[in-house]
Amino acid sequence: MVNIFGKIGALDALADKPTAQFSTRSMQVQFWGRIYNYDTLQQSPETANPAEIVHAMFAINGIEALGRIDGSFIVIITSPEHTIIARDRHGTYAQIYYTDSHYATSLHRLCSMEKGLKPSGGALATFLATGVIPTPHTAFENASKLEAGHALIIGRKVPVQVIALDNYGKRPDMPTNEQEAVELYRHLHTEAIKRRIGRNPQVVGMLLSGGYDSGSNLAALRQCYDGEIRTYSIGFRGDTWTELPLARIMSQHFGTHHAEYEITGEEITQLPSIVRALGDPFVEGGLMVNYAAMRLTANDKLPVILGGDGSDQYFGTACRELALRYMAARCGILPLLKCGKSLLGMIGASDSSMLFKPYFRLLSICNALNGDLFGFTNHATRQLMPRCHVKYRAAVKADNSSWTRLYQLHRKAVDIEKTIDQVILFKASRLADMMGNTMAFPFTDLQLRLLLDQLPMQLLCNTTSVKNMAKGNFSAKYLLKACYRPLLPPEITSKKKQGGFAPMPIFFADTLRRRRLADFILSSSCCSELLHRHHLEAFLRHYDNISNNSWFWFRQNQAIKYFNLLTLAIWWEEYVKNKEVAL
Repeated sequence: MVNIFGKIGALDALADKPTAQFSTRSMQVQFWGRIYNYDTLQQSPETANPAEIVHAMFAINGIEALGRIDGSFIVIITSPEHTIIARDRHGTYAQIYYTDSHYATSLHRLCSMEKGLKPSGGALATFLATGVIPTPHTAFENASKLEAGHALIIGRKVPVQVIALDNYGKRPDMPTNEQEAVELYRHLHTEAIKRRIGRNPQVVGMLLSGGYDSGSNLAALRQCYDGEIRTYSIGFRGDTWTELPLARIMSQHFGTHHAEYEITGEEITQLPSIVRALGDPFVEGGLMVNYAAMRLTANDKLPVILGGDGSDQYFGTACRELALRYMAARCGILPLLKCGKSLLGMIGASDSSMLFKPYFRLLSICNALNGDLFGFTNHATRQLMPRCHVKYRAAVKADNSSWTRLYQLHRKAVDIEKTIDQVILFKASRLADMMGNTMAFPFTDLQLRLLLDQLPMQLLCNTTSVKNMAKGNFSAKYLLKACYRPLLPPEITSKKKQGGFAPMPIFFADTLRRRRLADFILSSSCCSELLHRHHLEAFLRHYDNISNNSWFWFRQNQAIKYFNLLTLAIWWEEYVKNKEVAL
């Protein structure tokens, strides 16, 4: 326990001792984690003390200096007048939960210290609708979680403050043409990998799929490292979309020691331990893929495992849907599209395989500034939770003054600040912690971010035309592909990638297991205290009657809803009733 000006803290998720410490008469710095960009900070990783680096930078530039550090860390800076608790810019180290009187790196621990915390109906309704409770909100009233790239300031005589740490790193020189951009991107990407594996590693681990991101990581790693590489791939038993054959081709091409695992659906029985590790209820299509990957690698105890996360979002995603939304807004028909989407939602299109496809298309366009939404509609959520309303699902305010501005707004506010920080890297990092693994993500390197921030759209997606985007005539991750297409096997570069998600119906395909899961949900205290039993039973019956021949995204959407309900029931027992669940 740590007492800061009357605020009691428990840093259970951190090591007993900081990675580094540094003290003077007026200040103490405690640092947990890793710094990657020693070179751009003009420091040597062999001799540098991370806490001393933080102290020196803080003494000159104050809290803004923390925005220049690229790493995976939590740092605590203590002086007589205030204490600062700061998270790395993507929040890959540990989460910080806090109330007016307590803070902790574990939501369970915060609940044990802060007696009487009440579940937030609005937050839980938001989870059912989106799969995520966005920061700074949590599943409990009067409790918050610190956003990635932010600092919590606890003063002696002032209220708690939260401030953002902007990226203050030195920008790379702007390339003058495409070839220069290709060479600079490849150089910065290779340097990002070097920073994360350290000098003279004996072995490096890597998550390997059948796509450009992991393939580019592997190609770049082989440019700077000729030692042992262990690669790990996840497939799906009985599913034609499995990428295991492509991963094997990649492994053979670059000479790695390869391991793979096929998800069968039984992995859902481990969901209670995943819920305990994640804190707030959380569901995303790649959740069980990450869990299976971390379980596959856990016994090898590697010093670092490289992941391909973040590349899509740094370049920009949902380009076609965003372009269609922009054109609809400029033409004045966006309100009509929103009305059509809402009407279809009201009449139950999300539960009808025939009406779901137009609803899905309209949802993707109208909600392009919300990020992915694969949960229950607002109408269905109100039926399931009649006393609660979706509370925290406000979209980013659109800037339709120009297509370029809207594209860059979406890339920053939705792709990076929402999807990367609160979904992709949150999920990957917490599951890595759960299994005792150390994950690192080269594509999120600060120098790569600063380069891509200043590049023209032409180098991000090979077009500046909103009409081309709306028609699908563009190349996602154009610069990345231009860099690595010559180095990757043609089987990889010529095949459309599935994506980093699981076919979610696989977890509910076994009839007996699905019945056990339904019985658990219906018998949980969440059902009796929070959910409307009639509508809950109606959804479970509806799921049993879904045809295997219906559209993939319809079945995927229904399975994610089932996953959301199961997760909520587990979370309620674990965090509200303080009962350990076993499925």
